[in-house]
Amino acid sequence: MANSICALCRNEAPLRQSHIVPSFFGTYLKETSATGYLRRALAPNLRKQDLLKEELLCDSCEGRFSTWEKIFKEEAFEIVQNDSFRELEYGPWLLPFIVSLSWRVLVTQRQGFIEAHPQFSTTVERTLENWRLFLLGGRAQPRSEHHLFVFAGFPESMPAGLHEKILHYVLRSVDATVVSSGRRFFVFTKPLRSFVISPILPGSPSGLTNTRVHAGGGRLISPQRIAMKGFGEFLDSRAKECFAQPLSDMQMGRIDEAILRDPQRALSSESYQVHKATQHFVPEPGEKESW
Repeated sequence: MANSICALCRNEAPLRQSHIVPSFFGTYLKETSATGYLRRALAPNLRKQDLLKEELLCDSCEGRFSTWEKIFKEEAFEIVQNDSFRELEYGPWLLPFIVSLSWRVLVTQRQGFIEAHPQFSTTVERTLENWRLFLLGGRAQPRSEHHLFVFAGFPESMPAGLHEKILHYVLRSVDATVVSSGRRFFVFTKPLRSFVISPILPGSPSGLTNTRVHAGGGRLISPQRIAMKGFGEFLDSRAKECFAQPLSDMQMGRIDEAILRDPQRALSSESYQVHKATQHFVPEPGEKESW
């Protein structure tokens, strides 16, 4: 394997295939699906075994991130995935974990984002350097806010007019992007039923309640609230984009075969529960849904 430059420590070393969103989220998706496979929403007709990876980090930096991922998985993941989420007590490991998510998204999407929004070039580079130094232990603070919002279970009601797959997106999709609107932008990561929001411009937006993660540890409590202007429309647009390509008849047949092989698994799966909830909010008689 040829050496390259690690995006975090900037040392020359062989690079690992690094997950942008940690692999245990993909493992959970497979384990709680009706079929046992992943399907990326932007390419639904390809069955996958893993989430997106890129050559990004050396072994040492991959290990640094893995430490925070392990703690999150052991101490927070089950709480965040629970329908009855009420609170999350966390230690100093949570902020590095979510900063690492936002850093991975921004560093891998930097070039395309700057080409589309050259006015933010200096801010992007400064932000990445602040986050990089924080993740390496060179700074006690990332010099920016970071927020974790947990979507706790199935809603009792939903606004009219949302995309028919909005619950699939919110509860069962992994997504990551840099969001820009006018003079503002933020990094958005959606590992299943939680959102990580790292605002950059403005650095401290209004409308975020009980969501901010602090460096020394703390407690996130429900109810949380995101009332950022345009955020609901943004989520709906992501659902539309992610589910714009329909499943082919061949792939629908494969799903049906997998369900028939193990109907008990299918009926008890989380993906089936989301499917039934979607039918409740968006009844479409005669239309064949995919789960």
